[in-house]
Amino acid sequence: MSQAHDEVHSPTPGNAVVPLGRVRGQDEWADLRPAFRLMQRGRPVMIAAVIMVIAQVVWRWLFLRHMYFVHVDFFNLDLAKESALTWHYLTYVGPGRLVIGERAIIWVLARISFYNWNLAMVVTLAFVLAAGLAAIKALRTLFGERPAILVLLAIYLLIPLTIAGTGWWADALESIPLQLATFMAVSSQVLYIRSRQRLHLIAAALWVAFGMIFFEKGIVLPVLLFAVSAFVGPDGQPQGRFWLSNARRVLVRYWPAWAIYVVLIGVYSVVLVSALHTSFVKPHAPASFQSVTTFTWGLLKASLLPAALGGPWHWLALPQNWYALAAAPKEFQWIALGAAAAVVVVSILRRRVAWRAWAILAGWLVVADMLPVIISTLDFYTTLRALDTDYVADAVPVLVICLGLALLPLAEPQAVAAEPARAAGVVSAQRRSRSSGEQAWRSVAAALFAVFAAGSIWSVQAYSRLTTGLPSSIYIAFASLAIKQAPHGTPVLDGSVPADVSYQAADASVSRVVGDIEPGKLNWIEHPNGTIDGLRMFGPDGELDRAWVFGAASGPGPVRGCWPHRHGKIRVRFLESTPFLTTLIRIGYIGGGGGPAVVQVHFGHLVKNLTVQPGLHTAFMEVTGAVPRMSFTGSGVAGMCVGDVEAGNPGPVKPGHALTGS
Repeated sequence: MSQAHDEVHSPTPGNAVVPLGRVRGQDEWADLRPAFRLMQRGRPVMIAAVIMVIAQVVWRWLFLRHMYFVHVDFFNLDLAKESALTWHYLTYVGPGRLVIGERAIIWVLARISFYNWNLAMVVTLAFVLAAGLAAIKALRTLFGERPAILVLLAIYLLIPLTIAGTGWWADALESIPLQLATFMAVSSQVLYIRSRQRLHLIAAALWVAFGMIFFEKGIVLPVLLFAVSAFVGPDGQPQGRFWLSNARRVLVRYWPAWAIYVVLIGVYSVVLVSALHTSFVKPHAPASFQSVTTFTWGLLKASLLPAALGGPWHWLALPQNWYALAAAPKEFQWIALGAAAAVVVVSILRRRVAWRAWAILAGWLVVADMLPVIISTLDFYTTLRALDTDYVADAVPVLVICLGLALLPLAEPQAVAAEPARAAGVVSAQRRSRSSGEQAWRSVAAALFAVFAAGSIWSVQAYSRLTTGLPSSIYIAFASLAIKQAPHGTPVLDGSVPADVSYQAADASVSRVVGDIEPGKLNWIEHPNGTIDGLRMFGPDGELDRAWVFGAASGPGPVRGCWPHRHGKIRVRFLESTPFLTTLIRIGYIGGGGGPAVVQVHFGHLVKNLTVQPGLHTAFMEVTGAVPRMSFTGSGVAGMCVGDVEAGNPGPVKPGHALTGS
């Protein structure tokens, strides 16, 4: 911008003169000032907007109180606890996505307080608050301080598409920062288009980089910014009959922006490709064209459109109720489809440029939301994936912006930069010029919004009532207490966590989930073989119980509780044949006082050595097969008393439970 333009002055109260460029620079951040400052300036729209955002944060807090870490959250936290803050860790993909910012936050939180859900909630709610304030800024930049932006803001705050991702912490740290980056990048880009000030271009580039750091879908942000810039036009208003003509003019006039974005895309692409070798899921072609159409049509018809009208009303809970999928009634799906089509058609009839806005939204949905799933995880559960609203949660800011572009006139750059009273005067003049047809359209729009608001509140509350993180919370709480009370070096049999914890990542072992609560305190045993006294294992409730083997038992021996020794062999008969899927035997024995001795354990065709220790002990061995009896041989059996043997599979038993053996 030329110096002459920068020195243009704007009148202010008290006959003071302030450079217009300075007013713009201050006004850029005015939306983020505290509410009491807004009240002093008499800005009811902004006051209402800030109150709405704060109310949404409280609403989300009420929802998050009964959620907890689930699924890949445990994997991410354990990985952070075990890793140094290196580039390899930050770019590790694993079972999820390239989420550098998320990994950095989790690494810090894992060291401040491990498995602290309250701390995790604070981080999530901070992003929710920031994204809401960013929405205010973007809407005001695009459409001015008119009351209509409160409707668009309410749609963003209420829409049920984002609720599932908010409750799942791993997804919340991806989707919500991207929503924040989308609003802020669009706002800065539009300000740059209107003023050509480098500060706005730098801000837009930083927000694009921020979005990429937190979610790989951020790589689509530059495309969105170019499309919005072409809609806004080089003069700040949509012009011309052809969108491509605006796009060419914007491409030429603002080439520094596109050059910076191309560099960002190139750098991020290199990082993404280099990180793919750490991913469990590799890009590949979809299994069939039918799976692609099933997913894309289902995602549009069963997830996006019902939620855009306040649905889905009903949800399908996954096992253990930690997450839920959209389950809108078929009739409502078709109603939502018809209503969406009507809004698109009417908006185009009212403003011919509206089709450009819908094209922008469609492009984002295809490139950012559908394509990544199609080339990665569409080989299974195609129909269920189409019901997952989290796939399109990041599209909500784009939906809100495009809805505004289709229905509302863009704010005049002069009106945005001027004092709020002047902008209000422009809006008042527009109100007086409305025709009766416009009033009818506004009545229909108000009715649709009322349906949307009521349905959204109902749908979000229904999701909140259906889902819970309580099982995982209870498990971790009891496990933490048990580890704290356990003696150092306690032998613990490793295994899989219960399904209630919903830990379904690459490593679902108990040692991985709870072992990092106090690293090194417990002696984790994955393959128990030999004498192991006091072996414990975590039960489904998270308590550290006595490890036992359930299946077939021999009972105590017939001679003073010992199985008899004849001809250098001790034979043990089970009360019934051992289960076919037997994996472990437990042996209660008393060794002679002459020192350790080695005996051979015969279980079917399997023979293993066991070192017998003097005194009363318990031994474990991994075996397979169904047998009615087993035996012990070797020189060490002469002074050995085998009291009882159990064969089957391991399981926890509470202290005091009546069982034979030591």
